This record gives sequence, C-alpha cells and structure tokens, in this order.
Amino acid sequence: MEPISRRNLLKSAWTAHAATFAARGQSVEFRKPLPPEAIEHTGLRIHSVVALKDSTLLAPNGRRSADGGRSWSEASPLGPGIEGTGLIRLQSGNLALTDSRNGRGFIRISRDEGKSWSQPVAAFPPMLRGPNFFGTGDEMIQLKSGRLVWSCSIDFNPRFSEFMPADIQARGIWRGMRRAVESHQHLPEIYMAFVAYSNDEGQTWKLAEGLGGSPQALFGWFDEDGIPNGNAGHQSFGETSLAETSDGRILMFGRSEVGRILYTCSRDGGESWDVVLPSELANSGSPPRLRRIPKTGDLLCVWNQVSHEEIRRGYRRGRLSAAISRDGGWSWTNFKTLELSEGLDDVARVAPEKPIRMVRARRFVGQLPDRFAYFHYPNVNFVEDRVFLSYLRGSPAQGVAEKNLGEQRDVLRIYPLDYFYR
Repeated sequence: MEPISRRNLLKSAWTAHAATFAARGQSVEFRKPLPPEAIEHTGLRIHSVVALKDSTLLAPNGRRSADGGRSWSEASPLGPGIEGTGLIRLQSGNLALTDSRNGRGFIRISRDEGKSWSQPVAAFPPMLRGPNFFGTGDEMIQLKSGRLVWSCSIDFNPRFSEFMPADIQARGIWRGMRRAVESHQHLPEIYMAFVAYSNDEGQTWKLAEGLGGSPQALFGWFDEDGIPNGNAGHQSFGETSLAETSDGRILMFGRSEVGRILYTCSRDGGESWDVVLPSELANSGSPPRLRRIPKTGDLLCVWNQVSHEEIRRGYRRGRLSAAISRDGGWSWTNFKTLELSEGLDDVARVAPEKPIRMVRARRFVGQLPDRFAYFHYPNVNFVEDRVFLSYLRGSPAQGVAEKNLGEQRDVLRIYPLDYFYR
C-alpha cells in the first residue's frame, strides 16, 4: 500500500459529514463538561476563522457567522477549485488562504475580503514534496516585520507503521472487541522539519539554510538527559507549529516520540534555527498547536499532555490540555485540561519525565473503559477577546486515532480569552 498524505487524511475529517460519527454506532459520551461560558459546535468542518472588515467571521469552507460564532451559514466554496485549511488576516489588510495538497504547501491572496482569490503559489520547492510531506495547511504565520514564515515536515520512513501489518500495532479490548490504540509512530520514524519564508506576501519563497547553503533539516539529536550530543541518535521533529515571541524570536514546537514537545528557536526571522531540544511540556507523539495571543503577546499552547505510563497504557491522545507562557515559552502556567478520556486522572499538569527517549504503548494494553476517547489536531485562532479552538474527537468506534481521521468528529469550541488566564 502506498503512503497516504496525512494532510489529505486530516482534510477528509473536516469535509466528512458529522453523521459519520454515528454511522459506525457505539456513540461515546466522554467529554469533560464544557465550561458554561464556552460554545461548542460539531460537524461544521471549520478549521480556521478570520474576521472580515464588517465583523463577519469567515471559515475556509465558506461558512460565515454574523453573531460571533454562535450560528453559521451553510458551507459554500470560496471559488471554483479554491480550498484551504489556514486563513489569516495580513498586515496589508489582505487575506491569506493556505493549504497543503499534492505533497506541497500553497498560498492564495484575496484583496477584496474573500470575494476573489489569486492563483496558488507553492511555498516549498519540488525537492520537498511527495506523499510523506506533512502539513495541515495552517502552520503559516506573519511576523511583526511583515515576513511570512511557514514550517513543514517530511517523514523519511517509506512505510508508516499504521499501514503495515496489524500485529505490530498496539491493541486493547474495548466493549468486547479487540481494537488498535496506536499505529503511526508506534515504530521509529524519521521526521524532519523545514522552514520557508517570504517577504512579499507569499509570491516568492526562500528556505531556511544550514551549512553550505543547503536546506536546514531540523530534528532532535540529544541524549536521554536532553544534552545535544547525538548519543541517543535521531529524534523525530514534525508537524510543527510557530509563534513569534515578545522579544522577537520565533519559537517552533513539534511532535516527537520521546514523551515531550520538542522545540527550536530562530533569532533572524526564520532564516536559520537553533538545535532542537526537549521542552518542559509532557507530550506523546501528537502534534501541538502554538499561538501568540494578539491582545497580550503571551503564548498559548494546546496539546496532548500525557505521562509515560499513560502512553504505555494506550492513552497517547486521551488528554487535551492548554497552558500560557508569559516569557516567550521559557516557562508555562495556567495549565488546564480541556478534554479527557475515561481512564485518565483529571489533572491540570503532567510533569515531564526522564529518561528522554522513545515511549510507546505496550503491544497489548488490556481492557479499555467504555468511554475511552481521543482528541487531537488542535488549531487556534483569535478574534478580539475570543479563542476559536478546533480539533478532532473520536473513540475506537472510529478506529485508531492517527489513521482514521476522516471518520472522527470535528469540533469547534469558542472560549472567552480570559478563561485561559484563570
């Protein structure tokens, strides 16, 4: 079987009808109670949100809201053949629509509030393409300088473990049936991240460079104590997320298999990057979302925060957490649990652990609770004092989390910003 683009799998989740969740039966009520001040929608397939000049909210699938997100219009294409997952307002006042398809990242520009769009421009050269090119299409950010910075990642393993024989996947018993709980990254994979940047609103792009002017490939190369000496070999660094800090650095977070979010920084606008290191945020092999809060300049991270033992028990994506950094990502506070699977403790903070090395589920994790669930692929947008959080929610009824994205329920939550500061 040929590898399947992760972006295409993810996109199918945002375009599948919400009824898919119930079609397989065995609906699961597993949610941590929604705060009374928050709003939740499901089945809208909204991955990003931007405010138009008349205060209408616009999503990449053409849905619109005139009441701050409480209600939405039907989906309507932004134009013939125009699609995307990322949507942001540029400093010029133009809109940028980003997408990842056919193994590359593309950008379109609208100068008339989304009524018409430019032809797509590829951000990454043909050498960085193919079925193993990973980008959900919403990674691009704009710096205070006006520069656009976009990260992608490539998995150099020609066959992902999720597409290989079932006997190598982690499994458990859920409602009397044997179910997979972990596949992708259950075996070692070689993820590397790359960065492109543009000074002309995406019309031309350059790649971050390493030694000799070659594209800089970013990956972990540290030991079990986090010291970058190569003694533990290569650590994956992929499906990355970017944010500009208040002191002008660019902070990049990415997934890995070592029980922590990995990070790197750029001090020259994305043209070069520091060595990749483990952060102090506990994480499974699941993509985090890092955003700068426009109103405060602080950072918000939404990610799967789990312990080593919780990963071994099959709960790699069973807790969706959030935290705030007021110092550019060096320290984190205001930890919150947003979603939680049955079988996990309702704790706000999970301490990072050592040794820092690959952690994965046991081949057989035993009996799973009836309300076992997973939550992943978060995205975050800000509109005034509101936080728009989108993600996927599922259970074994929809299959393993990282493979059957198209059968999971898409969620859009709208929180007041101050909720994350309490």
